Amino acid sequence: MVRALASRDVLIQDLDDQPMRLPPVAFVIVVACLLHVYTFAFKADGDWSFFMLGLFAFSLSPYALAAAVGWWFKPAALPLALGFAAAALAGDLYMHYAVFIAPKGSTAAIGLLFMPVWNLMLLGPVGALVGWGVARIVRAKAAR
Repeated sequence: MVRALASRDVLIQDLDDQPMRLPPVAFVIVVACLLHVYTFAFKADGDWSFFMLGLFAFSLSPYALAAAVGWWFKPAALPLALGFAAAALAGDLYMHYAVFIAPKGSTAAIGLLFMPVWNLMLLGPVGALVGWGVARIVRAKAAR
């Protein structure tokens, strides 16, 4: 499927000319990717290694999961994907703050190793649940 990004209204145009709004989850995923690229390109000590590349890929895995859910099960799963990605981004922003801006100790950087696990196992699923609940409330109010 060929897609072209329209510059004016941030629309994605399919070949059959049926416009579809770019989901907000895409914005959250792009911001998260930029945060991780910044962290690994400018904040990491030393040269790139296989461990660092693996950690970079592992750090992006919650967003890959959110993108996959949003893509394969759209449009019903977009609130789930948005909640998952937003909660993971909130956790990553907190960890970035705790490690690079206001570290509490010499072992603060260990949080970067465990944050993807927290995102995948706790923050993401809780965010998806919140996204689902908000979408249900909005749909119920719209049906009235």
